[in-house]
Amino acid sequence: MRHFFFGGVNPAPHKESTRRKPIARMERQPSQVVIPLVMSTGEAATPAVKPGDRVAIGQPIALGQGLSASAHASVSGRVVAIEERPHPWGGVCEAILLENDGRNTPWSGRPEPLDPTQVTRELLLARVREAGITGMGGGAYSTAEKLRQAAGRVDTLIVNAAECEPYITADHRLLLERSDKILQGAQTLARALGAQRAVLVTEGDKLNAAEAVERRLRKRSGKVELCTIGTRYPLGAEKQVVQTVTGREVPPGGTPLEVKCVVLNVATVFAIQESLFRGKALTHRTVTVTGGAVARPRNLWVPIGTPLRCLLEEAGGLREKADLILTGGPMMGTPQPDLEVPVIKSTNGLLCLTGQERRPADQESVCIRCGKCVAACPMHLAPVFISQAVRQNELRKLPKLHPEDCMECGCCSYICPARIPLVELVRQAGQLLEKGGQAQ
Repeated sequence: MRHFFFGGVNPAPHKESTRRKPIARMERQPSQVVIPLVMSTGEAATPAVKPGDRVAIGQPIALGQGLSASAHASVSGRVVAIEERPHPWGGVCEAILLENDGRNTPWSGRPEPLDPTQVTRELLLARVREAGITGMGGGAYSTAEKLRQAAGRVDTLIVNAAECEPYITADHRLLLERSDKILQGAQTLARALGAQRAVLVTEGDKLNAAEAVERRLRKRSGKVELCTIGTRYPLGAEKQVVQTVTGREVPPGGTPLEVKCVVLNVATVFAIQESLFRGKALTHRTVTVTGGAVARPRNLWVPIGTPLRCLLEEAGGLREKADLILTGGPMMGTPQPDLEVPVIKSTNGLLCLTGQERRPADQESVCIRCGKCVAACPMHLAPVFISQAVRQNELRKLPKLHPEDCMECGCCSYICPARIPLVELVRQAGQLLEKGGQAQ
């Protein structure tokens, strides 16, 4: 067991209410799902259906190209409309509305399941693209494109199940309950990509999941290593995981590919396994519904496109008024003023915080040069100097401060005693650099 520390902070985990809750299917299926045409980086997918068409679960309803991902029906029923709807990333996006007939009819054109020995690199890439799989840990990058870039170039595959965000336990439960399939997927991926090493990473406080993996590793002939890292936010971030597992440091502005690594979220690996060995497209995912305002916090197996309102109803609704509602965790989550926005492929949690749980919005005071933001930054940046450069309009200083390397983990703002909105200012600095260092 190895523990590495690269800055970061120690927010309270708040996982007790759901860490022992098995993944449950929704008892009341949504009457309508909303499938956005944008669920990954890149352009919007192109609709492959029209209003009035009948669809079945797993049927392609929008086709992606390049970095965009295809979308599939997550319920059987009828296409009601193709229109603009609110998107969980903000703003509006064209989406396909499906009316659920409650029959759960599977698509008859589903690909045949493969034998692990049949999976070649070309077949892997084709199946993953056909299944519309994206990064499910928050990045939402096209998995087919990520694997294409990694094929033949990496020596280490890392399956990331660290899940360091407070409150969220979706990946923890998936690893605990589906570890055999995840290990099978990891072995197949490593072989097809030409990686000599496959490593599954989890946090030290997830002992039951780690033990479940160890038991299955003893029964399997393939080589997958288990690496347990320290429980510290944001050690589960991609670049930190690479350094923990390999000792290699991803260069500024670079990706794990530059140090011969590829990192995939554990839910993404499970989705790949399902596409290869069951012929299933990405139509469902695990979502943690939690927070002090939620009556019955749970981990749910949810159709993509389910409105957040339905998830909350499945968890018994709110027992008290929520002061803040987010998709994702409290550190990097996105505020959601509208509960009609849908679950998308990268949605791992619905978090409803009470006023007591939410960090008080104290008035900003003067920076005291304590250096806590510098010590906490896992990317070894100096948020205090970046923020000063932005506020004082000294933009010539920004290139040497590398704000583009910020991963917006929120550690600097969390630790700052002066309550300076450091992460927002560093984000602004990165945007200014993209525009050539010109003030807005």
